[in-house]
Amino acid sequence: MNSCSGGIIYNPDAPTFALPHDALDSHDVPFLSHSENKPFGSYLQQTLNFTRFEDLFKAINATAGTLRSRGEAHVTVISPPEYDLVLKPAGVTIEEIEEIARQHNLQSARLQPVCIGRFSGSLPHPASEADDGAFLLYSLVVADVFGDLAGIRQEVFKLYRKKGGEGALFQPEGFWPHTTLGFDRRDLFIEDGIYKGSNFCYAPTHTTK
Repeated sequence: MNSCSGGIIYNPDAPTFALPHDALDSHDVPFLSHSENKPFGSYLQQTLNFTRFEDLFKAINATAGTLRSRGEAHVTVISPPEYDLVLKPAGVTIEEIEEIARQHNLQSARLQPVCIGRFSGSLPHPASEADDGAFLLYSLVVADVFGDLAGIRQEVFKLYRKKGGEGALFQPEGFWPHTTLGFDRRDLFIEDGIYKGSNFCYAPTHTTK
């Protein structure tokens, strides 16, 4: 049986993981542009200070086995598929998106930790034989409680519609903020059938000074 707290369902044998109280404070972290001229090379992220997540990664790795880390931490605000498949065809440039982000102080967006999310299992619809078998993935699920990230996505949506984009193809509220902590094979996404909201919760967290 799973344990439940405030509507969030945790695994009953999951430990509580410690997270520095300032882990999600990125106001002093430089904005990092991602605008590579290649498929899925452009996207928007709130860049976090990875050093504040290193102990959390080590603690998770101690319980999960050998996981891989990207060596950086971020929260995706506009995903590569959203940009390449929806926004870019409508004429929205990554430079325009980044300007919106700067005007709305993306790096000062206020986030709160929700839980440690985990996926352990096989994908519901593997894209190829390479995706057969089990995956293991851990992320920190966060809440955009003040709507800072949602506000940026809404402004991008306004620009998209102004340029003639079809509204049904981009849902500004349709995102699940999180930062990936570690995985065994690769990161997993909505396109894989993996949703990283409170449904993804595996273990609680508590903040430390």
